[in-house]
Amino acid sequence: MTEAGLTTDHHAENVAKLRRMAGQIADFFKAYPEAEATASVADHINQFWTGRMRGDFLAAFANRPEDLPPLLRHVLPQIRPGRGG
Repeated sequence: MTEAGLTTDHHAENVAKLRRMAGQIADFFKAYPEAEATASVADHINQFWTGRMRGDFLAAFANRPEDLPPLLRHVLPQIRPGRGG
């Protein structure tokens, strides 16, 4: 496999991992009222994810939010963009 292929595979794996992690956070808060769940998921991601994680997540799903469950689609605008590490 070429180095470019490894980079692409690594990026795809990273995006899948971030989506899975965000999904687990959303699953925890899904029993809350929608507004509270949305704010809580966004708050958790903004507090505990690095800027790079947030940036990668936003970049991956900004143009395809339909790939996310509804709660995470509502959260996207509230996630702070990353500024690096």
